[in-house]
Amino acid sequence: MTAVAAATTGLAVAAPQWRISTDRRAAARVAMAAGSDLLHLDFGGAHRGPLLSDPAELRAAEAIAEDIPVPVLAVNHVNDIGLADERGTAEPAALAVLDRALDCALRLGAQVLHVPGFRRSLPRTERLRAGTADALRTLGERVAEAGLTLAYESPLGPRDSLALARAVDSPALRLVLDTGNLQEAGEDPLAFAREVAAYGLLLPDLHVKDPAPAPAAGGAAPPPGSAFHALPALLRQCAVRSVLVENDYRQAPDRLREDVTLCRNAAGPSPI
Repeated sequence: MTAVAAATTGLAVAAPQWRISTDRRAAARVAMAAGSDLLHLDFGGAHRGPLLSDPAELRAAEAIAEDIPVPVLAVNHVNDIGLADERGTAEPAALAVLDRALDCALRLGAQVLHVPGFRRSLPRTERLRAGTADALRTLGERVAEAGLTLAYESPLGPRDSLALARAVDSPALRLVLDTGNLQEAGEDPLAFAREVAAYGLLLPDLHVKDPAPAPAAGGAAPPPGSAFHALPALLRQCAVRSVLVENDYRQAPDRLREDVTLCRNAAGPSPI
């Protein structure tokens, strides 16, 4: 059913396991029931469930990948650790986690290792940006050798993101466009897509979610589904192979089906 839907719209829709449940198998069931074509798995750690490097967890994830494709392994745990330190160098503990995650990604047959830059990994100073580049450069060597893509996501705008990518200088590196995170940082997703894509560095897997309520708006939440209003323009702006719908579905699993439908409607029918 999902294969037919993807063929009809020409766009694959992915679901985020970490936004559904820390139980990977349960998340997979919800994702498939909602009509998702793909499932992005999380490496685990802290409040995100058991680490995927545990042999039993990895075997269970391999079984999931037989039921629904898992093209991306996200390592959100680095947000708890920190990719870099203020000396401008990579954090060894984060690199160790990322190395283990890469091994798991290879076992799962994933094509993308997703590394976020938020909270403790937020590159908010020049030295932290230098350390982030150091970490991504080191990891990028292994990722490139393995034939995978290293996807990096942060709230940095297009110019700062491109400067960071130039410092990393890895053929494996691509930059992630997340509509909600960019809007929360005061950035324009369309401008990000245009400028980053011009350098061939935009990951063709977009992340779409509603931004958090803005304090200036009195804490009012945006209307559900508003994130998908700009999706048609984004799809016209750059080459896209998939969209990850990334609202929080832990307490609202029915919303995942709604978001998948909104995403497909925004994409429109595939040209014949």
